[in-house]
Amino acid sequence: MVNQRLLSGGLSTDKPSSSTLLPVRLQWVTHSHQCQALLDSGAEGNFMDLSLAQRLHIPIIPLNHRITVTSLDGRELPNIHLRTEPITLVTSGNHVEEISLLLMDSPHIPIVLDHPWLVKHGPRVDWGHSTVSAWSNECYASCLVSACSSVSGSMLQEEPVNLSNVPAEYLDLKEVFSKSRAASLPPHRPYDCAIELRPGTSPPKGGLYSLSVPEREAMEKYISESLAAGFIRPSSSPAGAGFFFVGKKDGSLRPCIDYRGLNNITVKNTYPLPLMSSAFERLQGASVFTKLDLRNAYHLVRIKEGDEWKT
Repeated sequence: MVNQRLLSGGLSTDKPSSSTLLPVRLQWVTHSHQCQALLDSGAEGNFMDLSLAQRLHIPIIPLNHRITVTSLDGRELPNIHLRTEPITLVTSGNHVEEISLLLMDSPHIPIVLDHPWLVKHGPRVDWGHSTVSAWSNECYASCLVSACSSVSGSMLQEEPVNLSNVPAEYLDLKEVFSKSRAASLPPHRPYDCAIELRPGTSPPKGGLYSLSVPEREAMEKYISESLAAGFIRPSSSPAGAGFFFVGKKDGSLRPCIDYRGLNNITVKNTYPLPLMSSAFERLQGASVFTKLDLRNAYHLVRIKEGDEWKT
């Protein structure tokens, strides 16, 4: 038996406050399960309720040595002798990691994430909305879905999509209506957007724009949300571009980045446009036309790996 104390202030017979819980998704083999995880800075182990693991048929393996468990008030809890095989834990929709959870009886708290987990991942939590607005620098390089080309899109936390207005023959394309998929970067692919610079040039460092108080608040929100989604990441690149807002018709603010300096030194990917007469000829006899409005269209264009620093 290992003489180890796993302290936790959250393991009790009472249900914890919802403000201490985050929605998570567990994935293993071809299965998944949505539940809530308690962030417990007093715990020294990542736990899962044993009965839940058994009910979901999550692969379980025995520990080489039993672990003694003591609660924060000094009570001895039943020894732990089982853990899950490594499974995928998805937090806040796009934070993905492989984790093995110690199994114990905790019917009111499905998952407990411990102090070392909090230190490693450094989540910045909006307790009022039970969401994460930012992660540690390591997470932007290794844990976020949009930063990992090897992570399957199926790991994203999916929301129910209203397909009532979609014809039956197009239901196999339901993924294109997913808001969560549109809220993350696509994987790297051969046709990523490359930024080829003219010989002897380097990306400029743009100046700052004066922002009003509402614009500064909107900028902070934009940065937090974009960091959490993986659209942007902390950088020490010598290049930079100015950031400002323009007003929308509905009175909200549209964030804009001034890339004119970068555009001036970029080798243009040019090609001849078709003649207007030829384009109209192809429309003759047509009666059905399609208009596409893409969600987060700007972020659906992935920058070629290695060129991100230029932006």
